[in-house]
Amino acid sequence: MTVPARHPCPLTVIVATTQPWPELDLCLASLHAQAMAAGAEVVVVDGDGGGWPAEAGRRYPGVTAMSMPGASVLQMRARAMAAARGAIVAVTEDHCRVAPDWCSRLLAAHEEHPDAAVIGGAVDNGSDTATIHWASFFIVNGPAMPPLRDGASSKVAGQATVSYKAHVVPRDAPERGRMEWMLNESLRRQGHVLWTDSRIRVSHDQPLTFAEACAIHFHDSKTIAGFRLFEMSPEERLLRIAVCAIMAPLLFVRTSAPLAVKRRHTGWLVKSLPMIGVLCVCRAAGALAGFLVGHGSSPRRIR
Repeated sequence: MTVPARHPCPLTVIVATTQPWPELDLCLASLHAQAMAAGAEVVVVDGDGGGWPAEAGRRYPGVTAMSMPGASVLQMRARAMAAARGAIVAVTEDHCRVAPDWCSRLLAAHEEHPDAAVIGGAVDNGSDTATIHWASFFIVNGPAMPPLRDGASSKVAGQATVSYKAHVVPRDAPERGRMEWMLNESLRRQGHVLWTDSRIRVSHDQPLTFAEACAIHFHDSKTIAGFRLFEMSPEERLLRIAVCAIMAPLLFVRTSAPLAVKRRHTGWLVKSLPMIGVLCVCRAAGALAGFLVGHGSSPRRIR
């Protein structure tokens, strides 16, 4: 990719963690060599305080490390995006393994589609041995699971594999942080092009226990609701609170119906339907709590 003169490198890749080392090793083992070969800036943000020890720096030289103990992943990624130096700014997660050609595919996609402000990729499930793993994956990343329709999209993958041209990257970092899918929605409303390229792939490897999955879905939904309050009228807030009463079945249908059409991992989808139902109830409860009292400490409880 031709790098504009105002950007010192073609690509910045941001990975945040709230977990101690070696959580980040899962992602960096797949990312580091290809990113260095591409001349990319790799920024890791440590919210744990022990997420990036000296050992990690020696193992992965050239990585820019930021320390934000106690911060949420939303705060960390927002701060890193504001300081990113790349012509393209990409985000993935500490529990994702990127494909061997992830960086090159990402750069090629932005070169091929200069009008696309945001390009999202595809997400596969790397934790595929338990029903709860699949249920959690289907709810959050099911829409980005292949097969996908490549091209201009109203929605693209979220923080597991999404990238931005530098001119649309916010250079502020709100105190509460920022959710990438909300940024994507904002850019779409402003008239920017969102694009899906399923060649840009990651494997999402987050083997949560049943209790962990219930908690993380509750807090994720509470965070979303709390963030929405900042742009919501009192009347809309009351309506959203009322809708929470039927949110679980609506979310269940919205999750399962598109996945059935994909006709992929159908056996796991059928097996995980009861778990999907439970997690939808957790998300409905989280949304109700968020609309009632705000996000509270929930952003720090998601990973």
